[in-house]
Amino acid sequence: MSFGRIDARPLSADGQITSVICPVRDEMGLLPHFLDHHRRLGIRQFILIDNASSDGTTEYILSQPDCIVYYTDERYYESAYARNWINRIIVDNNYAGWLIYLDADEHLVYRGVEDSPVQGFLKRLEAEGADSALAVMVDMYPDGDFASVKIEPHDNLHAKLPWFDSDYVMRPWPTRPWDRKQAAFRLQVLGGPRCRLLSDLERERRRGALRYTIDNQVDRFVDFVPLPLMPALARIWPREMPEQEKKPVNFVRPGFVYMNSHSSSNSREAGELVALLHFKFCHELQQRLRYSAVEGNHHRRGLAHHQLDMALHRWGRRSLTYAGSRRYGDPRDLEAVGLIGPRPATLWKQGAREFVTRDAPPHADGRPEECAATQTFTAAALPVEHSRQGLTGGKASV
Repeated sequence: MSFGRIDARPLSADGQITSVICPVRDEMGLLPHFLDHHRRLGIRQFILIDNASSDGTTEYILSQPDCIVYYTDERYYESAYARNWINRIIVDNNYAGWLIYLDADEHLVYRGVEDSPVQGFLKRLEAEGADSALAVMVDMYPDGDFASVKIEPHDNLHAKLPWFDSDYVMRPWPTRPWDRKQAAFRLQVLGGPRCRLLSDLERERRRGALRYTIDNQVDRFVDFVPLPLMPALARIWPREMPEQEKKPVNFVRPGFVYMNSHSSSNSREAGELVALLHFKFCHELQQRLRYSAVEGNHHRRGLAHHQLDMALHRWGRRSLTYAGSRRYGDPRDLEAVGLIGPRPATLWKQGAREFVTRDAPPHADGRPEECAATQTFTAAALPVEHSRQGLTGGKASV
């Protein structure tokens, strides 16, 4: 198996330039949008790990003057889902400073992004002594049948996938009494269209640590299940909810490591939540699910991919929009319902037990009213009749 640089550009690793690092494979539909968005934020260096692309991705990123390109033909599964590749690049280059770890279908947004480039945002984090920022993954989806929406390099991505869910529950990840206390806060985000496809928000909100412990017993035997039998296992095993929280923004110093694609060794989380606009619900999703079914190259050999594929077949060609769908214009639309900004940080800054986004009546232009935005609270202070309002829509990252 090979792994190494295939470009000849100088790599800045001394903290003078903030980099985005991203594993890619056959990303020509979304990659131009990814690069353009983050260039507009002020990113000047992209470290891309090409995992044996065959659709022109390799040639495209080699032609981009701000892209550092690594190439590997190692299986994604064997790299611990890109974690080992990224940690190796950090160590080999003595990387120090801010690093942003994203996938090619994710666009970073934060409070005030329309007025402040990424360096201003990072200075805000430094001023409060933070070494990382937590993010919610906000799935974006189109009008009508998403499977018919094909993304081209010159499309307006936000016009093609303009909708997001406004109903989410955030909380500390459920733990058992004997679990070791972690230095870093572990966020759990419930909600979004994948939750509506696989389950419903209120049902998932009731799940606790015991249920997760039982469900996770699949790890004891899933690697021994023949790939042709994975669909059968997916039908009988409890549906796995996607992990919709990440820690993509980190300050790298000696000893730093990514634990996986969703977490790192840093533990001083910023006092605000950021978002990753997740452009998954388009023609690209079905391609990814087919890859997973054939290769068994993802978490739990693609168990969650099989379950999502089955849910999509049950859903058919109906639109994913529902009463809680909101049209995205800019990050203020996310802040208005509590999906970004300082309000969710009561979970890790003040010990709140739960944070529920609150939908708001839209403006004439489709934006929610700021005055009816999300409230923070502890579960004990929330009346039961209000705690379930607007929540029902009709650990793997998919």
